[in-house]
Amino acid sequence: MSQKTDEKNKALVVEANLRREAEVGMVSAQSLWSPVGEPAPLSTGTGTAELAEIVVFVDGQTDSAGTLEFAGMLAQEHGAHLIAVFMQPAPAIRPSETFARGEGIFDVVEAHRAQLERIEAGHRARFEDIVRRHGIRSEWRSLPYLSTEVGVHAYYADLVIVTRPDRADQTAGPPGLAESLVLSSGRPIVMFPPGNAASRIRRILVAWNSRREAIRAVADSVPLLVRAEAVEVLVVDYERHATDHGQEPGADIARHLARHGVQVEVKRVSSGGEEVGRLLLSQAAAFGADLVVMGAYGHSNLSEWVFGSVTRTVLREAGLPVLMSR
Repeated sequence: MSQKTDEKNKALVVEANLRREAEVGMVSAQSLWSPVGEPAPLSTGTGTAELAEIVVFVDGQTDSAGTLEFAGMLAQEHGAHLIAVFMQPAPAIRPSETFARGEGIFDVVEAHRAQLERIEAGHRARFEDIVRRHGIRSEWRSLPYLSTEVGVHAYYADLVIVTRPDRADQTAGPPGLAESLVLSSGRPIVMFPPGNAASRIRRILVAWNSRREAIRAVADSVPLLVRAEAVEVLVVDYERHATDHGQEPGADIARHLARHGVQVEVKRVSSGGEEVGRLLLSQAAAFGADLVVMGAYGHSNLSEWVFGSVTRTVLREAGLPVLMSR
């Protein structure tokens, strides 16, 4: 066998190994502990459970600056351990590379590996800078493109943060990542708008209808609610389900939150035929909310899950962070 044939076979074997490496398991699962400064002290004034572990998903295809800064602010304020889960994007393939043969295949594989390493290095450098500035404990994990293990990293978090898909291209993260996490993780998911600047959570709007999903969302968000300067419980069209609300719609949940030390008020509005999702967002803007808390609603349609119209509208159009639970 000639030397040229040996080199060609070697390149093919290397390519096959790299492809298998990208398809199974984690490409890397490195932990970065950043001992810069002391974590923020936990508040003990309310007796309410704190956020101890926050997971933020970092999409290699989009600008993660705002999402990472938001996650860093929350981790610092709550003294939480922050875990960044980086999701590798698909490598950008030039048309000419599809014609690579022999040693050229090895060169293409190496070029793609280097490309992905540069992308991850940029996101990780930004993350490490945020960790240093906020003096928080942290960890960095890396997943291959379209990994089946994405959801596992959300299961043991007190709060999960992910960039909301941009309406223009809907490419943030693997297809349906935000929706899948909301439906299957069992954890509260904060969707951060793409391209937004991060700000601290001081004013929160709670969408309330006395249903199970809203009850779960409020319970999940108590650590955030007790730290807010103002919370508004918004009740829309309570007349449609008057028996679910008691004698005074919104009063019971407001009383419950007040006993946790939440500064809360109740507002009741009629949609008047306006789409409820857009009404919710307009009310959030009028209140000056930094965060919306709501339940995620939907129904199964054969093998597909279909979000309700309010949830779908907020998922697509919210210009501020939204916490959803189910």
